[in-house]
Amino acid sequence: MKRNNAIKAIVSIALSIIMICSLTAPAFAAQPEDTAVQPRWTSIATMEVSMSFVGSDGNVSAIARKQSTASHIVGTLYLYKWNGSYYEYMDEVSGSKRVGTLALSIDFVCEKGVQYKGVLTVVAYTDEHGEYESVYYCETCK
Repeated sequence: MKRNNAIKAIVSIALSIIMICSLTAPAFAAQPEDTAVQPRWTSIATMEVSMSFVGSDGNVSAIARKQSTASHIVGTLYLYKWNGSYYEYMDEVSGSKRVGTLALSIDFVCEKGVQYKGVLTVVAYTDEHGEYESVYYCETCK
């Protein structure tokens, strides 16, 4: 009986020590990384491609704006047509702007049920360093 009481006393003391140690141990949470929102680009402000169809007339258009720190922006809008296996090149138009918005547009004759893809590639320059980006948009002629 005395032995059981001794074991209970030892276990009780050990648990009390463990509990006290866990309460006095400092707990530090890892400091999160910088969560500030960063712009996606340093020289490009926005890029967008859109497409519209009216009957068999199609139009793909794109706009791009540079950041105020960029000196100029250069872009090319490409038009592709899905031929069942891959996108086939159809046309392209290029332009550049030092001030304002770069706007590019291609008119084309579309085939009903065929998917078209507009791809805008842009290079914006800040301190003679070019920042390149490309976006695309696909739509089917109805």
